[in-house]
Amino acid sequence: MADNTSLLDKTNHILEMVKQGQFVEGMETYYADDAVNEEPTGDKVVGKQAIIDNEKTILEQVAAYHGIEIKSVGVGEDDGHGNGVTFAEYKLTVDMKDGSKFNPDQVQVTRWENGQAKHIKFYYNPNF
Repeated sequence: MADNTSLLDKTNHILEMVKQGQFVEGMETYYADDAVNEEPTGDKVVGKQAIIDNEKTILEQVAAYHGIEIKSVGVGEDDGHGNGVTFAEYKLTVDMKDGSKFNPDQVQVTRWENGQAKHIKFYYNPNF
């Protein structure tokens, strides 16, 4: 069931959670059970629990999370009933345990259904 919170407010709340390093908590709060995360390579993780499990595996490889610089946030569509599209442009700053860095300029496009994030697609250069 959809709530009346705007999709822009939901997107801003997720980003605030990411600022605090609450990646998994944001997914638990907003992702639909059948959500899909799609990477620039076309790789997909399907299902909320699989996405959360994948995120936990990635987070285990992080040595230091320095934060997120949010550049822009917007709404492409919001029908007022939890359906629509939002985007966020940001830069993550992460040091990995293997000595590499994950610091992409990234755009995330989220398609919402019934107030939940249904399809989340990330755009960044995976070969940076």
